[in-house]
Amino acid sequence: MKPQKGDSMTLLDFILQGKISGYASGGEGMEKTFDDGSRGFEFIGHGYRYLDRYYGFNPFTGTEHIYTANGPLLWVMNYYGQVLPICSDPTKVYTFLKEAMRLVSPEYPFRGPALLVKGSLKYENQQHGTLDSFHGIESIFENHEKVYFLHYHGGKVAVPETTPL
Repeated sequence: MKPQKGDSMTLLDFILQGKISGYASGGEGMEKTFDDGSRGFEFIGHGYRYLDRYYGFNPFTGTEHIYTANGPLLWVMNYYGQVLPICSDPTKVYTFLKEAMRLVSPEYPFRGPALLVKGSLKYENQQHGTLDSFHGIESIFENHEKVYFLHYHGGKVAVPETTPL
């Protein structure tokens, strides 16, 4: 999924590349701090701009935006999640979450795969819809107890041809 310089890329391919280039690979030490106090990741290329901004730590909320190269917003995903108090090792959960998120695919482009199991941890992603309009819930379980959840929703945004008065 690494096109050569100048190659065009579909919106879906760019969403996948933006997600893999952001939190899934960099995590909390690689993000930027924006003027409004949010933190996040930005990726620009192939005629698009990916921007993921989040607020808070636990719980946290954020929005992923995809813009065209010249500015109009094309696609958005909002999310809200947290590691639950029952969790004994949040760092372990976030490490596992990043591993799941690196497995985004054309079939599961919003967060991670439908299911990932590793030792005592299990990641589940219940997604509904298409790039046009979608929603879902991701959960992580440790020893069959839910220790993390995230709700997400979003879709394509219509770019107005003219600005209303």
